[in-house]
Amino acid sequence: MNRIGVDVSNDVFDATLQLGDALQRRTFNNTAAGYRAFIPWALRRAERARVCLEATGIYHLQLALALQQHVAIEVMVVNPCAARRFAQAHMVRAKTDAIDADGLLMFLQRMPFKAWTAPRETVLQLQSLAHRMAQLDKEITRERSRLHAAHRAGTHTRLVQQDIRNHLKQLQRRQQTMQRHAWSVICSDPPLHDMARRIISTPGFAQLSAIRLVAELAVLPPDMSAQQWVAQAGLDPRAQESGTSQRPPRHISKQGNARIRSALYMPALVATQHEPHVAAYYRHLQARGKPKMVALTAVMRRLLHALWGMQHHRQEWDGNRFYCLNPA
Repeated sequence: MNRIGVDVSNDVFDATLQLGDALQRRTFNNTAAGYRAFIPWALRRAERARVCLEATGIYHLQLALALQQHVAIEVMVVNPCAARRFAQAHMVRAKTDAIDADGLLMFLQRMPFKAWTAPRETVLQLQSLAHRMAQLDKEITRERSRLHAAHRAGTHTRLVQQDIRNHLKQLQRRQQTMQRHAWSVICSDPPLHDMARRIISTPGFAQLSAIRLVAELAVLPPDMSAQQWVAQAGLDPRAQESGTSQRPPRHISKQGNARIRSALYMPALVATQHEPHVAAYYRHLQARGKPKMVALTAVMRRLLHALWGMQHHRQEWDGNRFYCLNPA
C-alpha cells in the first residue's frame, strides 16, 4: 500500500510518495484535471493508497471529495494544529509546501489512521449557506457601526446615512433569503430536520441558532462522545500547572470550531434568564464564586452535553436532566 502526504494550497498541491526507501515528490494543479493526474501517480506499483492531507479551509475539500470517491484510495484529513505540533516535535524548523507534504507523510506513517468520511451534499450545502449568513451578519454589524458614526458626525452626512440605511435593508433581505434556503435544505433532509427539531425544543434556541448549530454538528463523526463535541467546540477546560508554584485558573482551550461557540452563546444567555433549570444552574455557579462569564461558559458547555445526549438518545429537552431543581 502506498502512503502519500499532500499539502494543499489555492492553485496547486504538493505530494510526497514513499516508494521503497526513496521519496518521490510532485506538484499537481488543484483542479479536476490535477486530481485525475494524481490518482494513477498515487497508485504506482500498488493496488491501494492512503493519502494524508490537512484541513486548509476550502482548498482541501474538493481534492478530498475526489479521492474519497475512488475505491482504492483512503483519505485522512488532519487537524492543522496536530500537523503543526507533530512537525515541531520532530524539530522541523523550515516551512515550505514540499516540507509540509513530507511532514504529513511522516504523520501518516507514524500515527493511527482515521479515515475521513465525506459529508453528504445537503450538509455541505447547509454549511455554505450558514457560513454566508454569518458573513452577512458581520457586515450588518459593521454597517450599523458606520451608521452610528455618521449620525454622530452631524447633518452633513445625511446622504451617507441614507445610503447606509439602504444597504442595511438590502443586507437584511439577503440574510433572510439565505435563512429561508437553509431551512428548506434542513426540512428536505430527515436526519438534519430531526436534529434541528431537537435543538429547537431546547429553551433559548430558535430557527436561526438551530441552522448555525446543525451546519457545524452534522459534519462531525457519529461516534464522537459528548466530551469530544466539547473539545471540538473549544469549550474544554485547559489546566496549566507546574509543580506547586504555578496553578493559574483554568480557561477554555478555544482550540476548536469557533462557530459552535458563537452559535451557543446567545441561546445560553437567553436560557439563563427564561429556563428554570438552566437559570438555577447558572445561579448555583455564581453562588460558588464563579464570575458571570465563567458561569455562562459552563452553561454553554453543559448545553452542548445536553444536545449530544438528545441527539444520541433521540429525545427532546428535559430540564431535569440538565440540572435538578429539587435534588433528593
